Amino acid sequence: MQTSSVNMSRRDFLKLAGATALLSSLNWDELIRDAVAAAASGTVNIVWFEAQDCAGNTTALIQATEPDLIDVLAGNSHLVGPGDVKLVFHETVMPEWGEAALDIARGAIEGKYDPYVLVLEGSFPQDEKAGGPPGSDYYCFIGDEGGKPISCVEWMRRLLKRAVAVVAVGNCASYGGLVANKIIEPVPGLPRSSWSPSPTGAVGFFDDPIRGIKGLVHLLKEAEPFRRFVDGECVPQKPGDPNCRPAVAVPGCPANGNGQLRVLANLVLWAKGLLPLPELDAYWRPKWIFGRTVHEQCPRAGSYAAGDFRAYPGENSAKCLYAVGCKGPVSNCPWNKVGWVNGIGGPTRTGGVCIGCTMPGFTDAYEPFYKPLQAPTIPSGAAGAATLGAILVGAGVAYGIARNIEKKKEKVSEQVSEAMEKREAEERGE
Repeated sequence: MQTSSVNMSRRDFLKLAGATALLSSLNWDELIRDAVAAAASGTVNIVWFEAQDCAGNTTALIQATEPDLIDVLAGNSHLVGPGDVKLVFHETVMPEWGEAALDIARGAIEGKYDPYVLVLEGSFPQDEKAGGPPGSDYYCFIGDEGGKPISCVEWMRRLLKRAVAVVAVGNCASYGGLVANKIIEPVPGLPRSSWSPSPTGAVGFFDDPIRGIKGLVHLLKEAEPFRRFVDGECVPQKPGDPNCRPAVAVPGCPANGNGQLRVLANLVLWAKGLLPLPELDAYWRPKWIFGRTVHEQCPRAGSYAAGDFRAYPGENSAKCLYAVGCKGPVSNCPWNKVGWVNGIGGPTRTGGVCIGCTMPGFTDAYEPFYKPLQAPTIPSGAAGAATLGAILVGAGVAYGIARNIEKKKEKVSEQVSEAMEKREAEERGE
């Protein structure tokens, strides 16, 4: 059966083993063309909202190659005609600014751009309306009304009501990310928020079960249709279902550009009735992208199997990075296998350790980055049990050989020290 085209009947879909197998086998160049055409025609619009972010995911999206985002927006791509594609709202790349930009966001709230997929980038700090300390509306706000700031969470209260789907790109938007990290000691005189242990109470859209932080999906009543989907209480029957709406995480720091495009295309074409929703894992990520660990797909896996490990982080070798802190056995991400841009790049391919940036708990649970993984402990609750299972499967025998790794490191260190002493002696002419 040909699966490279989006033109499939319902019967064709039912013949397939599942959404994960289907979405893994499709021709994504063609699907993204269809999604771009949908956005260009206004059939399905895209509202991209940035909160507490560094625009790193937008930068990664610009690096995407299927197709090149700048060419599409400028009308230079052969996929669309000049001037056809316009992002309804995206603070970083939209030509409008100031009140003109806010008017577009207000238009989305009023239904002018229905239906739209809401893309989130960055974390969301607790505002005053949600019980935050006085002045917390200023932690993240865009524009003002009546001389008062419109907090980023307030924009969510308004935009979620009409969104047919939510895509959280990057770890911050997904689980809170770096901005939600706890501080060791409270800063004297700084009022504390209650949503998370960070100074601003930052959270993502989804819960972070590793740190025990709830996301907007469980904190805002306006997110109820998405909460029902996330909690497995319903399956959306159609786009715009008032009681059940999908939400998908595409985490990373930043999220890969092609990964963002593919998931966004998936949701846009689902809204058009052309593709099924992706099957999601325990952290609401598409299984067809995040189904395997970094370790399972690592180009250094042969060195791991042979027990050939780096002795120190900067060692100039193709050896496995497990002994110097790689979190690949407990992290799910394909980019070390397929490359970051055009098959090139990816941390372990280029000598850097995986730091767990596609996982909840990042970065708190994965620091120090160059410290080897320890045997796992069981987090509380059902989610914790699932987390432990995933850790054990991903890590395999890694924990069992940790002692051998330490011995190997000590041996290599001794050899390095001896070599350095010999070299110094030769330089002294001894």
